Amino acid sequence: MENLKNYFRLVAEGKCHDAASRALGPILGFASLFYGAGARLSRWGHESRILKRAKLPFPVISVGNLTWGGTGKTPLVEFIARKIASIRKTPLILTRGYNHDEVEEFRHHMPTVVIGVGKDRAAAALRLHKEKPIDIAILDDGLQHTSVERDCEIVVVNSLNPFGNEKLIPRGILREPLSVLKKAHIVVLTHVNLVASDTLKAIRAKIQKFSPQAQFVEAYMEPLFFYRARNRARMSLDKLQSKKVATFAAVGTPRSFQLVLQRASVKTVRNFEFLDHHEYIENELAEIREISRSAGVEEVITTEKDFYRSRDLISRVLNPLVLAARIRVRSGEEILTDRLLRLLGIKR
Repeated sequence: MENLKNYFRLVAEGKCHDAASRALGPILGFASLFYGAGARLSRWGHESRILKRAKLPFPVISVGNLTWGGTGKTPLVEFIARKIASIRKTPLILTRGYNHDEVEEFRHHMPTVVIGVGKDRAAAALRLHKEKPIDIAILDDGLQHTSVERDCEIVVVNSLNPFGNEKLIPRGILREPLSVLKKAHIVVLTHVNLVASDTLKAIRAKIQKFSPQAQFVEAYMEPLFFYRARNRARMSLDKLQSKKVATFAAVGTPRSFQLVLQRASVKTVRNFEFLDHHEYIENELAEIREISRSAGVEEVITTEKDFYRSRDLISRVLNPLVLAARIRVRSGEEILTDRLLRLLGIKR
């Protein structure tokens, strides 16, 4: 089943060109028409107020992505929350919570930040606002969650694979048509250190066709250190530079994880890839352990997102090293800062 899911992912990403994928193309394309119609209808219904759209009593920043997984949206939400907290304001992160790994990651990295979890994010926000005054909310994965009004729309674009084949799910990886970019106030290009400058220039030009008013921010993931799953003992990045290493990850763009390791001079001999948000079972992890041992692997590495998804199981079966990484802004941080200060009513 996992192999079949991975096959469909490769077809959607435009990385599979065999006879079966060509035969599937028209079927998936037809399904994409229905998906797109549903997405447009939902957005139109909320924006025209035919469907209920909540207005919260504080500013709302939406952080979302055009494509499924791997854009760096979650680290950006954390970056924004930290920036707000640094000026002694209280941010609220609103998330649906079906991906509990992200919630656990938020709670571990920012134990004092208020997090609202639930399908009805407006109700969660109002409930928490009664308990603790909130200054501003961050709507995690907000681009598709149109039932809450927002004061700032931030769209995150993965520079490694910004639009796929430009088809909607399931024929492609787009969750929204490219035309939705016209809603963006700020576009954050992530993984910018892993692509050429000409590629970034082309991505910007493509986005500006739909959103000439959008401001651009460029960001990348910086590896900080490793830590052992069971005891959290830290290890510097250079300790693995001469060792045989394997990785396992269930993230939207596994390639970005591997490229980040390469830039830290960590060379992998085996990579185990799973679909985004995959729930690990013990047999899978045991198989990774045994295959890695047979290949002479000295260390197995995973992402924090994977670790927090199945923390106890991963620690018990594999006890891998976990890569701690944070998002860094290469250019345009003042754009984010200015927007936040304006929303909070703070003058420079």
